[in-house]
Amino acid sequence: MATETEPTPDRKRRYSAKAGLDGEVAEALVRSRRFFTRAEVSADLRTLHKTGGRQADEFYRDRWSHDKAVRSTHGVNCTGSCSWKVYVKDGIITWEAQQTDYPSVGPDRPEYEPRGCPRGAAFSWYTYSPTRVRYPYVRGVLLQMYREARSRLGDPVAAWADIVSDPERARRYKSVRGKGGLVRASWDEAIEMVAAAHVHTIKTYGPDRLAGFSPIPAMSMVSHAAGARFYSLLGGVMLSFYDWYADLPVASPQVFGDQTDVPESGDWWDAGYLIMWGSNLPVTRTPDAHWMAEARYRGQKVVAVSPDYADNVKFADEWLAAQPGTDGALAMAMGQVILKEFFVDRRTPYFEDYVKRFTDLPFLVALEEREPGTYAPGKFLTAADIGGEQEPTTPTATPGNAASPSCG
Repeated sequence: MATETEPTPDRKRRYSAKAGLDGEVAEALVRSRRFFTRAEVSADLRTLHKTGGRQADEFYRDRWSHDKAVRSTHGVNCTGSCSWKVYVKDGIITWEAQQTDYPSVGPDRPEYEPRGCPRGAAFSWYTYSPTRVRYPYVRGVLLQMYREARSRLGDPVAAWADIVSDPERARRYKSVRGKGGLVRASWDEAIEMVAAAHVHTIKTYGPDRLAGFSPIPAMSMVSHAAGARFYSLLGGVMLSFYDWYADLPVASPQVFGDQTDVPESGDWWDAGYLIMWGSNLPVTRTPDAHWMAEARYRGQKVVAVSPDYADNVKFADEWLAAQPGTDGALAMAMGQVILKEFFVDRRTPYFEDYVKRFTDLPFLVALEEREPGTYAPGKFLTAADIGGEQEPTTPTATPGNAASPSCG
């Protein structure tokens, strides 16, 4: 006859079933709770049932109990930087709530608080999720080939060179990209592979052939700075996160020298005409969307450019349902109208002053002839394209005449 401390074979089978536990010690701790609580434990040891009276209230009291509350934010590629109160118990996040101590901006515009979104409120779920990536993963076929070459040659750089210099083996691991097949590796092994790839590239092609990218600033300022400094010291090329994403607009940084959201979200309140394009504000900019919604009470006109009837479209006075893939043509057409009406047909001082000071419009662009009579914009025009620069000469000043420098 089996006792409670000696599970029957049937119970052992239930305990050993895959349920996301870490091992035998963790399972033993879970099982032991049955002996220290007056409650009914389910057969799979995953739920605790309390019946009768107000005993069930203990679940809720435990759920909201905490030792301290600290201020934090969620640096998960979100530029909202919302201030949150994070409640902690025994070093574990138990729950989160929005901070409500933002300074007032005055009676003539909306307040900033409360700032936060459902994704922030559920952030601790991601922190302790069993699916959170905690270890390095490498493409299985590449890791297998590297381990074999490393064992055979005894040198990490030689092993990497042996793989990438073989067209067939290089094709094998490159052709499976995007198809899964990632396997867990140790930190030492993953770092060794990365280092070997860098050394091989520098030895074979030179440091200027290194091109890399570190976590974006919105994710981790320290990690981004460390990666940028590393590549600068090596002499490599540091790619921007626009190059890595491939789904964010590069026109704004190129034209204005600023990243995408040039105006602060509170400036939406001061706009008389607002175009929402490429951002579904209630979903992607949840803490800031209220400025758009509230500004409509001041008579602001809102236009939404979206191929689908997204959440933000219902706030718009006009919905421009551009066909997918035509955004570029639509933007170029708008630019053509602005340049023609405010720069070619008539000169507008405000427009001219703005583009001279805040855009790259004053820079000349070379036109490349694609076919007779058809031209396309090329690279920015430089001094070398118009004959180079001449060394400035020192003019001889004559009495009564001011010296005037010559220019090349």
